[in-house]
Amino acid sequence: MSYYPLATGNSWTYKMKDGNSYTNEVTASDGNLFTMKNSLMPNTAQVRKDGDVYYANHWDGTNFQVLLKDHAATGDTWEVKFTANGLESILVHTVKESGLTKEVNGKTYNDVLLIEAESKLLMNGNIMPLNYFTQYYYAKGVGLILTTSSAGDEQGLSSFTLI
Repeated sequence: MSYYPLATGNSWTYKMKDGNSYTNEVTASDGNLFTMKNSLMPNTAQVRKDGDVYYANHWDGTNFQVLLKDHAATGDTWEVKFTANGLESILVHTVKESGLTKEVNGKTYNDVLLIEAESKLLMNGNIMPLNYFTQYYYAKGVGLILTTSSAGDEQGLSSFTLI
């Protein structure tokens, strides 16, 4: 069972801290390549699954980089590098915990994987930490159930449909 079940028609609706919500939906698939639509964004993104590793192009629209690993273990790390607003950015992902139980919007999820991404910039050849962290909670067989950040942002899964 995977941490990100992908199939055309699967969708996840998230409630944000401000009370608004948005939906991520798999709108098309071609083999192991899945087209995703976020109701808040004008463009689609793609996720490719190779074995137990998910690659996404949503950081810059073209370059596929590691998003998630089904068999990730506590302590595993990987980097995502992209340019945003003309700045070279790095997200250092670290698996903080696995096998968690997490309650989100009144529903309890088991076998949850916690991945934390630390944001950094590359300036003049030097890596500059931004002291900004984002936590992603994935439940096996469900997908992303909660996103939190060091700035106090929160987006929790409120409903989902798996085909």
